[in-house]
Amino acid sequence: MILLATMLVDLDHLLATPIFSPNRCSINFHPLHTYYAMAAYAAMLFLPKTYKIIGLGLLLHMLTDLNDCVMTYLNCPQCLNKASARELVKWLVTATNA
Repeated sequence: MILLATMLVDLDHLLATPIFSPNRCSINFHPLHTYYAMAAYAAMLFLPKTYKIIGLGLLLHMLTDLNDCVMTYLNCPQCLNKASARELVKWLVTATNA
């Protein structure tokens, strides 16, 4: 149940205009998807058990969002021209193809 509740992190998408954009990479775009937020989620792994589970769930969520960014980049590289995580995504694609 706790892991499912970590999906609520996507509520920060409601702050974006438009709320949904099929080619938008949410990594480092939405407030709760930034690198700083991810560092906080990783730090939660060193806290008591419940917080560890929440941190793990949030990090897994970020990993699936990053995977979505990579898949978008592979299908449409120009779609991520303005993505704030473009360099990370580009590096991941290059590293996995090497």
